Amino acid sequence: MYFPQIQAEKKGTGDMDYLYQYTSLSALAQIVKTWSIRLNSLKYVDDPNELASADFRRAGKYCFVSSWTSEKEESIPMWNMYSKMDGVRIRLPLNPFEQYTWEDPRQKGRFVTSCIPEEDLYQENMFPVMEEKLLHKVNYTDDERLLYPSLRRQMQHGGEDCAGIELTRLGKNKNSAWEFQKEWRYLLYFMPVSLEELLKDPEQAKRKMDDNIRNSISLAREDYFLKIREECFDELEILCAPKFSQGDRILLECLVNTYCQDAVIMDSRLRIR
Repeated sequence: MYFPQIQAEKKGTGDMDYLYQYTSLSALAQIVKTWSIRLNSLKYVDDPNELASADFRRAGKYCFVSSWTSEKEESIPMWNMYSKMDGVRIRLPLNPFEQYTWEDPRQKGRFVTSCIPEEDLYQENMFPVMEEKLLHKVNYTDDERLLYPSLRRQMQHGGEDCAGIELTRLGKNKNSAWEFQKEWRYLLYFMPVSLEELLKDPEQAKRKMDDNIRNSISLAREDYFLKIREECFDELEILCAPKFSQGDRILLECLVNTYCQDAVIMDSRLRIR
């Protein structure tokens, strides 16, 4: 099993330092109270077609995503779609997540640094598989082979060819119609199998995982929370939507005073009736 070291680096992001997310005041309250970002299954993203691959009808349920945009300028469509014109837009530094170091349970003596804490490796029917990069720029395309990738792959294991399922091909491409979003995503992948099963009998666990994916067996949960590092939380910027009410402004100021006193509150420059 692959446990990469996920680092807060800027590789592939150019001069970009921050990402932005349009959301509701209620969602912001959850973020600042828990100091964490929620990743949801592809089952719940705006394009329902992302749930399917070429060979599995609902494979997207094993890919968890948090969606952001690189566009600093305000977007009326984004305000309308994700905050109903009366929410907020938050700004945070790239890769703002806590890092944890633990010993690889499948390779003694090897230590891993990850955004996932060690205790979360032991969830029932939910084991993480992470790429080297957590943050991905969404590729917009009309190519059906990318929009509905084939996940079945021939791999080498112990010098022999064997079949595998490559979940990490999911969540990285969207239809060109969504290009206005200029989306970046934090992506995590979870296999429907437990660490206990992987340690006890790896081959049997792999067969079970393949069967579970083919039969669309659900994971232990449909969301996952990544903790934000304190120094990144200090750089939080909150932009109020064009139709943000005075009452919500009072609630927002209470949230900031209680949970994130260094956050900056700003007002939208847009004026909409």
